Amino acid sequence: MAQPPEAAPARRGSRPDDMPPLVRAAYWLQYAGPRLAVSLLLGMGDPMLRGLSKLSGRIAFRVDARHRPRAIEHLVAAGYEPRRARQITRHMFEHFASSIIEGMVLRRRVAKENWPKYVRLEGREILDEALKSGRGAIFVGAHQGSWELAGIVMNLLGYPLTSIARPFRNPFVDEFLNSARGATGGKIVKQGGGLRELMRDVRAGRIGVILSDQNAGRDGVFVPFFGRLASTWPTPAVIALKTGCRLLPFYTYREAPFRYVFGCHSDPEPARTGNLDADVKSISAWYTAIFERSIRERPEQWLWAHRRWRSTPDGTRRTWEAPRAGPEAVRK
Repeated sequence: MAQPPEAAPARRGSRPDDMPPLVRAAYWLQYAGPRLAVSLLLGMGDPMLRGLSKLSGRIAFRVDARHRPRAIEHLVAAGYEPRRARQITRHMFEHFASSIIEGMVLRRRVAKENWPKYVRLEGREILDEALKSGRGAIFVGAHQGSWELAGIVMNLLGYPLTSIARPFRNPFVDEFLNSARGATGGKIVKQGGGLRELMRDVRAGRIGVILSDQNAGRDGVFVPFFGRLASTWPTPAVIALKTGCRLLPFYTYREAPFRYVFGCHSDPEPARTGNLDADVKSISAWYTAIFERSIRERPEQWLWAHRRWRSTPDGTRRTWEAPRAGPEAVRK
């Protein structure tokens, strides 16, 4: 019977006090970089930030010889012509550079009084209707647009979110990146025991948030995604079935500089049959198909460089292959 997978416990020495002095010093220096970057970005005007974002994305596209060819290979396998796949990959690097830089700035700008300036909220009535039962809800989403900014805004509006986050090995960086969520009322639970706490929070009426568009390995259920079976985390479906809450696939995308859209899809969930394994698979396939449709609308805003199809139903791992059109499609 399907069960929510639990990740490995956090590594020993993950707290600063448990670390050797040299390791603690090295981690602190790693943490100082993002803090300094945020301070510098906050002092720049929006035109300069837009220019820096585009330049950073273009440089990353040129120098990242690991993720660039992988993203192109995935796009070609998904049916995109090689030249178009390369174009989408370049725009993907530019998008994520923009969303990261803008996200660092907007974490400090967005407040309860001005959030509509930066985020357009759609389908709020779907969420409000789902919460009327008092059973909470599960947001399930993909690495698309700016999911972090969406969470900050939802917390500001008074929706109680509990998110699962993979802890960074560097505890200083981990605390820094999670500080905005906590400051606006969000709650973070760590992988490794956090799923049980998430289920308790959902039963208490909170909204659980899970991103479920990455390879789940041997713990996943295999459902169609861009024409291939992909190992998908069953966790959102399992929690929804066990708690009786609504499962709400959400979307987020960047529509302009410093302007994002967040909303819930209105597609009706598949009927629940009472067979847990069958229901988990049908629900996982349902929201994965929604993700695919959303990604096709704005392919440059999804993380194509992730090894989404690495696992196979027979238990083997796919090895990376160049696009069928040949390595020259990657280099051009």
